[in-house]
Amino acid sequence: MTTLCRLLGIHNNLIHRITHLDGQNREQKLTLNQDHKNEEKKKKRKIAQRNSLDVDVELALGFASHYSKIGTMECLVEEGNAMSFLGPLMRAAERGCMQVVEWFVKRGCRDMELCLALTAATSSSQVAVAAYLLPHVPKHVLAALSIEILKAAGERSSGSLDGVAFLLHSDFLGDPVATYAVADSIAKSDDDAVAPGLRSFLREHWSEAAFSDGLQQGKEHYLNFVRIVNCGESPICLKDLPGPLRVAIAYLPLYRESVKVGGCCLLSQRLRGQLVEAAKRLGGVVLEEANQGKELVAVLEHHLPPFLLNASSAAY
Repeated sequence: MTTLCRLLGIHNNLIHRITHLDGQNREQKLTLNQDHKNEEKKKKRKIAQRNSLDVDVELALGFASHYSKIGTMECLVEEGNAMSFLGPLMRAAERGCMQVVEWFVKRGCRDMELCLALTAATSSSQVAVAAYLLPHVPKHVLAALSIEILKAAGERSSGSLDGVAFLLHSDFLGDPVATYAVADSIAKSDDDAVAPGLRSFLREHWSEAAFSDGLQQGKEHYLNFVRIVNCGESPICLKDLPGPLRVAIAYLPLYRESVKVGGCCLLSQRLRGQLVEAAKRLGGVVLEEANQGKELVAVLEHHLPPFLLNASSAAY
């Protein structure tokens, strides 16, 4: 028994020593790796100095960011004192390179650099990058430059205005009345600097005229549905269907469109007009305030069958 205990003790001691040595080896490897990286940086600087190379660190930062060489970017900023972030940041935002954009933002960017990067992402419809940058741009900067941001994004876009739609749906000014007013101002503008495609898009979906058109469309839709119910020759008598199903036949497409863009986000003026009219016909309520989009969608939800609500939510 004594011999067995001794053997067990020796075994435990060996395990303890092996574990301790393994931990030391890991720490040494980490230290060696870090030392190796530092040595590589020193070697690069010495080679440049020995060969009298005049390195343009700003140009190098642009190339490094283009190829997402984060380690090289860090070296150029920390060791080479590269400070010109605007160009590389805008190009990364335009390409949708989130890794590089995040790196620049975390290093610290000026408000105007962030604003221009947001414009670049918006113009190229890089919605994910625009969504990341938007909270980092101060509201007072957005308010002061809102018209210019949308105009520049429309001018530089390659045909898609998804980025502009994202800003508007996101209520990028943090005030629905102000966001609608900016869109309406550009839609009505005769400024030649406004891209025709942007002006047409805003007139059709985001202007005050679009809201009026939406109301009219909502009225015509309701009247047409009433005519079908009363005078239709379909073998299915719509009058005999339960009320929620009649509402689904009339308004499910409108509800799905609202859910698709996000019922809690800012609705386009045309869609809002259609919802205002639907809420008036279904619930007898008038919800015409700019910030009542969520309430408008809730009216439709209240009158639609629950199983259709779940299906619509799952689809989007």
